[in-house]
Amino acid sequence: MAISDDIEAVLLINPKEPQFKGEPYSFPESPDFHKAGQRGSVTGRLFVRDRYMIRQDMAAGLAYVGLASPGQPGSWATESKNYQFWTRATPCGSFSIGNVGAGVYNLLNYLAVYP
Repeated sequence: MAISDDIEAVLLINPKEPQFKGEPYSFPESPDFHKAGQRGSVTGRLFVRDRYMIRQDMAAGLAYVGLASPGQPGSWATESKNYQFWTRATPCGSFSIGNVGAGVYNLLNYLAVYP
């Protein structure tokens, strides 16, 4: 739908009034929500070994690396009740996942193709 030049748009929000009166969500006040000072990071370098391709470790370049709550194998893909943290490794397999809340996690990775 095109609007002709002779129709003026109506501003429905008064820009002089604050849009929110306080935080619209209450979860940042929950003790389960970790503040920035309560978070950490996980860093490392990921390697893979394919005995059919080469007999030494290879950097898992551009792999997806994540942290998810412990559970049954593959449950990270359907679990939606807990936080997950994901990143992509560099071409040499290095990764860093920041802003990780305190807890116990499984380290997961996915590499679509070998380097």
